[in-house]
Parts: sequence; C-alpha cells; structure tokens
Amino acid sequence: MSKIQELEKLLKDEVLVELDENIDELMDIVDGKKSTKEDKDELKYMEDIKLYFDEVLLDIESNNLKDEDAIEILEVLEEMRIDK
Repeated sequence: MSKIQELEKLLKDEVLVELDENIDELMDIVDGKKSTKEDKDELKYMEDIKLYFDEVLLDIESNNLKDEDAIEILEVLEEMRIDK
C-alpha cells in the first residue's frame, strides 16, 4: 500500500470519523447556554482541520497529492496521536 493510499484509508476510517464526532459534541456545547469563547474557538479550529483533511481527500482523488506530502501528513497525524 502506498503512503497516499495509507493516508486516504486513515483519513476516511479514523481521522474524519473522530473529527465529526468532536464537532458534533462541540456544536451541542456551543448551542447550550453555558458555552464559552474557548468552546467556540475550539469548534472553529476543529471545523478548519476537517476542511483541510477534506481538501486532502479531494487532492488524493484527483491525483494531485505527492508521496512526500502524504508522508508529511502521516507523520503529523502520528505526532498528534502520540500527544493524545
């Protein structure tokens, strides 16, 4: 499996699923009466990350992503996983 295929699978099966769940939770919080500016900022940040990864998937589907870029993104995702 190429790094691009590996990235696509990871994004579709794990990353975007988790992001959608986090965004849904944050939307519930922001819609509530006790939401803070930090909650709204975090929601915006998560939505921006999701948008970025959606764009990466579009690049993969249109063959506009290089192996080097896929490797870099995979490394960042691995660092994020370790930091959790």
